[in-house]
Parts: sequence; C-alpha cells; structure tokens
Amino acid sequence: MKILLLYKGYPRISHGYQSVEAIELNKNHEIMIISYDWELFTKANNHLPFTFNHPLKELKNIIKFKPDIIHSHYLDTFDICVKLSETLKIPFTIKSHSFDILDNDFYIPKKYAKQINDNKHCLKIIVFPEFFNKLISIGIKETKLVAMYPTIDVNKFINLEIENGPHIMSGGAFLPKKNIKGFIILSKKIKEIFPNKIISYYSVMENKSYYDEIMIFNKSHNNPVNFITVQPENMPMEYKKHQWLIYSACPEKKTVGNPLMIAEAQASGVGVIMYNLRKNLSDYVTSNGYLYDNDAQVLEIISNNFNEEKRNNAVEIAKDRYDIQEKIKIIENIW
Repeated sequence: MKILLLYKGYPRISHGYQSVEAIELNKNHEIMIISYDWELFTKANNHLPFTFNHPLKELKNIIKFKPDIIHSHYLDTFDICVKLSETLKIPFTIKSHSFDILDNDFYIPKKYAKQINDNKHCLKIIVFPEFFNKLISIGIKETKLVAMYPTIDVNKFINLEIENGPHIMSGGAFLPKKNIKGFIILSKKIKEIFPNKIISYYSVMENKSYYDEIMIFNKSHNNPVNFITVQPENMPMEYKKHQWLIYSACPEKKTVGNPLMIAEAQASGVGVIMYNLRKNLSDYVTSNGYLYDNDAQVLEIISNNFNEEKRNNAVEIAKDRYDIQEKIKIIENIW
C-alpha cells in the first residue's frame, strides 16, 4: 500500500509519535512524508526522507506517487485532507492529539463534526480514549471514531534488568500549557529537602522568547532544574536514571492531553506523578501512578522510592496499551 503521511513539524524531536509511526509503516508500505507549516527547530537526527512544503503545493508530486490512503495528524488538518482526498479520490484517516481537541472548549471537533459524519472519504478519526465519549456527545458518530492511547516503540523502553536511578525528571514541548514555572517552583522545594536529587527537564527550544523567559525564571530560583535536549534514540537510557516523572500543567489553560512522556515513563519503570488537570486523567495515569493537586502532595510521594509492585504493573500495562506494532495493525485494518 502507498501511504501519504501529512506530518506538521516532522521531524521535530518533540514529535516522536510521528517518527515511530512512520518507521513502523515504512516496514511494510511505501510512504511519502510531507512536513509543513510548523518551523522544524531541533530535528531528530534519525529520520526518514521527507518534503517540507505545503501539501497542496506538492500536488504534482503527490499525484505522481499515487497514494492509496492519506493519513494525517491533528484534527485541524481536516480541510487539507478533504481537498486531497477529493482530488485523488482516496480515503483518509486523522490521528488527533490534545490541543486540536481541547482548545477553546472543543472548538475544532465541534467545527468539523458534521463534515466528519458526512464525508465519504473520512474513514476514522483516531482519538485518545479520554475524549471518545465527549466527541460522541458533541455529535460525531461513534462509527467515525476509534479510541487509541499514545503509541511508542515500547520494547525500546522496557528494561527491567537495570534498576531505575534516584532522580526526578519532567519534559515535553516548551509551551506555557506545561506550567514550567510551576515545575521550577516545585523543584526548588524538592532541592531544599532532597539536595542530592538531580531534577531534569527534557525538551527543546521551540519559542526563543519563552525559552529565555524560563531560563531567567529558573536562574532567579537558583537553577533547581537542568534543561536538557536529547536525541530520541538516547531517551530510553535517560529514563532509567530516574525514579519519578513529575508532569505539571497549567490549571488555567487546561490543554495538556495524554503526554507521550507518561507512556514512555511507565514502560521505563519510572513512577508517574501528574497534575490533576481533569478527573478522567486517572485512566491514563492508572492506579500505578499519582495525580496531585498541590506541591505538598508531590513532596510526600517522592519521599519514598516508587513501589516495586506498581512499577511492574505499569510496565505490563504499557506493553498492552502503547505498543506501536500492535496499534499499527488496527490502523491498517481501518484502511
């Protein structure tokens, strides 16, 4: 099968979900990757060939490629998918994420609900399980949706032969919705109680002015956080240095979804502590992780090592939930 992949921002380091998907699809299919719109910033070193241009400006090359299916990420690409599918007379699927679902009170799915239902070329919208029932409630037909957790190359992260180190990590796209300032304040409190713990934030600079603002804020709090950029192939060993992943989120913006780092941390045996942004997050974090409402709760949780039974349970759940090889089979069945 020939697959046209529409990947905004590929191959940014922070877009690992695109990279693992493309690598897996490339094993059994012929793929064409078009990256567009979003500046690339720090790229992953190991990436597949791609074209950086708007898909509609690549129409001649797309027609020459003769794709059988269009597969895109982010629901806001619906219009482009429709235009291409009508021109090429082929179907499409879209894998949604968080900002494209949660922003402005579900504005984007509400905008496209009727078109999703009525468009004959739209096969499925792939959504995080947390959002499945909500999208049905705003009018999208259940037959147009498929629930799927974030996907990773899970076997690269599972390594029970190596004990996890004692340190603390966080990370994700360098965006205000992550409440990085709040994480810095929390980290300062942690360092005062546990001065030997190294606290690292794994990310890349995607907005220089915001990055500079955060660096100044971190310095004003005695630099409790080390900000690190690591290539994706090196991340499995980075996780093993840590006992805990603390994932902060902005309580006003409320647009953090189901972060890929949580899936990777669970597979790596790292205890997950996520800000209690929505009650439904308990399903993603599972009973083997923790949701916190305030810094005091985090300080209490990290006063001990991550429970070994919870660690093993989280790894087993990760195998079942996040394996890209198994999830690609579901997508292929849709096609």
